[in-house]
This record gives sequence, C-alpha cells and structure tokens, in this order.
Amino acid sequence: MATKRQAPDDHGVRSKRPRYNTNPNKPANLSGKSFRKAHPVNELKSQIRSLKRLLERDLPANVRVEKERALQTVTKELQDAERAKKKSGMIGKWHKVRFFDRQKAERRLKKARKALEAAAGADAALEKTVEDCEVDVSYAIYYPLEVDYVPLFPSKRKKDGEATERAETDDKAAGREGDQEMWETVRKCMAEGTLQDLREGRLRASGAEVDQEESVSEISAKRVQEKQTSKEGRSKTSQFGKEDNGEDDDSEDETGRGFFGDD
Repeated sequence: MATKRQAPDDHGVRSKRPRYNTNPNKPANLSGKSFRKAHPVNELKSQIRSLKRLLERDLPANVRVEKERALQTVTKELQDAERAKKKSGMIGKWHKVRFFDRQKAERRLKKARKALEAAAGADAALEKTVEDCEVDVSYAIYYPLEVDYVPLFPSKRKKDGEATERAETDDKAAGREGDQEMWETVRKCMAEGTLQDLREGRLRASGAEVDQEESVSEISAKRVQEKQTSKEGRSKTSQFGKEDNGEDDDSEDETGRGFFGDD
C-alpha cells in the first residue's frame, strides 16, 4: 500500500487571505506612527495627561524637574499645533472671499493707474487713489491668516436674503468697507516692509510685535470683547437716563405738589 504524502509545512508562511479593518472609524493606513503624525493634537494631549498623572506621584527631585520641563515643552507644542490647526481652518474658510476681494482690488488699481497715466499733469487726487488701491490689494493678501477676515467689498444682499452678484461695473458705488484699523496697519506695514509678519500673525493690528505666548486670534478676540462691552455700557447708560427722566416726570406735576396733592 502506498504511503500518504505529507502536507507541506506552512509554519511561518504569511497567509494570503485578505485582512479586513476591524475599526471602521480609524483608516487602515493611519495606524501607529502614521496616525500620530496625522493627529498631532491628540497625541500631545495624551502626553500631557500622562505627564500630569506622573507628577501627582512622589518623585525624586531630579525626576520631577525633568518631567516638569517636559510638560512645559509639550504644552508649548500643543499650543503651536492648535494654532496651526485653527490657521488652516481660517484659510479654508475665507479663501474664496479673499480671492474675490483681491481680484476686485486689482481691477480698481489697474483702472486708477490708467487714469493717472492719462492725466495731463500731476494729479494729487489720482495719486491718492492709486495709493489707496495698492493698500486694498495688500489688505486682501496680507490680512492675518489666524483671524476672521473682514471683507473689503462684501456682497450685497436683497430683501429676500438672496446674495446678489458682485458689482463689477460701477466701482464708485461699491465703496470700500473692511476693518479700517487693519487697513491703516497694512498701509503702515507697506512703508516699513513688514507685510509678511502681519500675515503670519507676528504683528498686532496696531503694528506692534506680538508676544510669543499671545496669538493674533487672542488679541482679535479681546478687541471684539472690548467693543461689545463698550456698546453694552452705552446702552445701559441711555436706558438708565430714560428711567430717571420718567421718574422725575411722574413725581410732580406743573404745580410741584404731585398728582395727588391736597386741593
């Protein structure tokens, strides 16, 4: 009787069957180092939590100092990563609006330069118009990327709420809007050659340098909060003034004895 042939030894041979991803929320190509690289904020937050838990224990002095320094370093890296993430979101949010503002500002600048060249002699008004249009172009390009962009030429809306198309014929009717304080800062940065610093958030709206620990977005939020606080204060003052006037009117009549005075 013939002997039965033995099966080949498959030990150590990699299976050719396809493997399926058991976690659909996490892509198969983002695992391990790749996933941490794609999500730096999550990884840094995890490191901070681990270091804080470790510092809650009784540690030798030299180890505690080392871990505290590591915690400061990771915290700074987390701030930078969150700032970069917010900056990326702002760029995507306002890219189209900035693009349209830049196009319109460049058309206005081209038209103003042609008018200046066509003028017989030096015209101060036309020169001023050209300078303002140059600032408009720089405003659309170098407005800080970390904060909400304030459009120079916002699209008008009809009463029914539908946005109208941007006017391209009558440039005089479409006046410049935007953030006037930032517009003046752009003009100043053009003269000083610091437009790139303004765009990257290294300058305040006033033109002063920003501290490393204070971002442009935080400064912008403070400005908005200050404006809202001043508006609320003015409204409360006017309301209290009206109430005081009303009490004075009701307390006395023209004779000075009040409405229920003795006859």
